[in-house]
Amino acid sequence: MDIKDLNEIVIAGKYDLDQKDDYLRSIMLPAIKIEQATVFDEKGLSKYGGNPLVPENFEWPKHKFGDYRFIAQFNLSELPPGENQLPKIGLLSIFVAYNEENTMAWTDDNYAKVFYFENIEDLKPYDNPNFPDKYSLDVIFKQEVDIPFKPELYKTKGLNKRQVNYVCTKVLEQTDKKYDSYLLGYPYYNSLNDDPRENENWTSLLTLRYQSGFGLYWNGRGYLMLFIEKEKLAKGDFSNVKSNAG
Repeated sequence: MDIKDLNEIVIAGKYDLDQKDDYLRSIMLPAIKIEQATVFDEKGLSKYGGNPLVPENFEWPKHKFGDYRFIAQFNLSELPPGENQLPKIGLLSIFVAYNEENTMAWTDDNYAKVFYFENIEDLKPYDNPNFPDKYSLDVIFKQEVDIPFKPELYKTKGLNKRQVNYVCTKVLEQTDKKYDSYLLGYPYYNSLNDDPRENENWTSLLTLRYQSGFGLYWNGRGYLMLFIEKEKLAKGDFSNVKSNAG
């Protein structure tokens, strides 16, 4: 959500929320909304689908049932300025083990693979003939902030029950969260039976909304969520991510 929307919730003072300003800001996380571009970049660096840009010696990742599917890449130098732990330069490339038979589950180890390439200038398009559909969609980014959107996500006693329910209602009223994809923030989901975050050392890396045209489809589940250890995120190490859909 936009920071001004959060400010409006707090300033309104309903249920004495104006006295909880410090607490709400303490649980606030940076979030980077991913939007469809209206002006298309000829290089198409940040996008869903198409051919990925990879190093010349890149080996396309494989799982036991076939090739991983490339679904998105984000040019981190295009992100709006703000306080977050993502690298400031380089390309983040997302692959998932999706196939039409749904032979791998979203919670399987290595269902998703994230590659980070620091030097974009050395990257070249990789045309994998196993994925003939090369349709792509350019994307841009918007800096936002995020606070929990469901009561069960409030694990501390900073708010009472009435305040929590009110804040969660206003968050969903004032945002398009259920229609968005975004980096960082809190994961959004319809239901989540098994949260991959093993402990407080893990955080949300990416929430991707269902879009069937780019392979973003998880058997009727609305969102794919990727999680990463905070320490590895700070080091720019994306070698170990966990996933779920819900």
